[in-house]
Amino acid sequence: MTMTARLTCTWTRTTTTTTMMADRSLLTAADLRRLVPEALRRPAQEGARVVALHWLTQLCDARARWQRSSMPTALEPGAAASVPDAAYGTEAEALHRARVALRRLRAVLREHESALDGAVDRRTLRALRALGQATNAVRDADVHRSWLDAEMERLPAVARDEALRLRAMLDRRETRSSAAVTRAFEKHLDPIVDRLLARLSTYMLLHRVGMPATTTPFARHLATRVERASARLRRDLESVTSVDSRDAMHRVRIRLKRQRAMLAPFAKSRPALGAWYELATRGQDLLGAVRDADLLAERALKAELPALHQALRGVALAHYEAFTLDWCARIDRVMASCELAVVELRRDSAPATESGMPLEIERKYLLTRVPPVAAAVPPALIEQGWLPGTALRERLRRATYPDGTVVCWRNVKLGPAQARVEIDERTSPELFDAMWPLTSAARVRKQRHVVREAAYAWEIDVFLDRDLVVAEVELSGLDDRPALPDWLAPYVERDVTGEPAYFNAVLARDELGITRNDLS
Repeated sequence: MTMTARLTCTWTRTTTTTTMMADRSLLTAADLRRLVPEALRRPAQEGARVVALHWLTQLCDARARWQRSSMPTALEPGAAASVPDAAYGTEAEALHRARVALRRLRAVLREHESALDGAVDRRTLRALRALGQATNAVRDADVHRSWLDAEMERLPAVARDEALRLRAMLDRRETRSSAAVTRAFEKHLDPIVDRLLARLSTYMLLHRVGMPATTTPFARHLATRVERASARLRRDLESVTSVDSRDAMHRVRIRLKRQRAMLAPFAKSRPALGAWYELATRGQDLLGAVRDADLLAERALKAELPALHQALRGVALAHYEAFTLDWCARIDRVMASCELAVVELRRDSAPATESGMPLEIERKYLLTRVPPVAAAVPPALIEQGWLPGTALRERLRRATYPDGTVVCWRNVKLGPAQARVEIDERTSPELFDAMWPLTSAARVRKQRHVVREAAYAWEIDVFLDRDLVVAEVELSGLDDRPALPDWLAPYVERDVTGEPAYFNAVLARDELGITRNDLS
């Protein structure tokens, strides 16, 4: 990032507060494009601001496009009907871009409120909300006009005639609505842009004296937000029982919008995020089609166009049935896709050294048996093998998930057990198969049940070649010490973190079943 910065420190008896103050005039759209791909591994405070700044600049750019494409407002009554459709398309596209950026900006400001540390005040939030409300009517009219243009020929003859009449009504209202949108930008957006840019360009980090300088990565924060929202999403999906479940469908649609807003900047670079993003897009589109058909049907009813109203109700029902088939009837598949996105984010959220090397910080517990809560979770099969070596031992890892997905990794760990440098690289099944025979002298096979609770993923490993059950949890820092969950605590024999006898590399056995370290 090309920017100037000034670093100021305020010392107290126990803490150092570091504030990064950046010259926002140098933080260009090109700077943000470079920053966004790195945001997941940056501190949560910075990652949240980078994403918010990304959507804010998108909004400002779309607002400028609107200004250039909006039609003159000084038209005679009825003259809007003579304006070419291409002009309306340009204007509608500019407004659509602005609304998408606005919606995503509002979503990330809400979802990342804790990481933004009060950077966005209530006045700003009210202004952004007012801008969204002010542009609703024009957006709905644009969508309805586009729908009528595309679907009119498929309607029954009587409904088609009524659709032409409704189309003319929408055209007559266009000029007045466009002027209102321009005024809304001037009233609600223009006065807050500079202040919001400045506040999002600055953040503070608090470090305790004597403690390691590890911060919570944005990926971990994002994983927590996605995971918590997924529980509410499942609940709302289960409430969609008929085409008249409008409130439940509205909640699902809004939750999907927020998920997409959080993940959009990373969807192309992270496969699991991209898969969940695309699935959420399809769900949102189907629910949006139900809503738009319902709103257009209400317009038709108010305009006393009964045939069109009836036809549109049928369209809404068809979109609803498609949604329930794709989502409600396959809710476990939907939530599994979200779960894989969370897993991928957690892989990106490992704490790092000051030089940027990823750290593995975990606690490990010896269990008396598999807790029932964990046993109820379908396990993944984990196969690990170590290449021969003394000072450096590379590990191969293959995970086979319950849905049949197979993922292979190469891995090297260095340093003390409490906080080791861990370097992971995903590899192809072909390369894995070629290297796997070299690990025959040191292998581990186990089933892993993952139970997620709050910000933590508790991994229960059941070794397949011995009577051994171990629980592991990855942490965000050395001072991160989560309490044992109620479902796990009764089965914990003791904390074995740092005990070499329970290192996977020590537990590894050769093909004849001889272990490197006999626990008995």
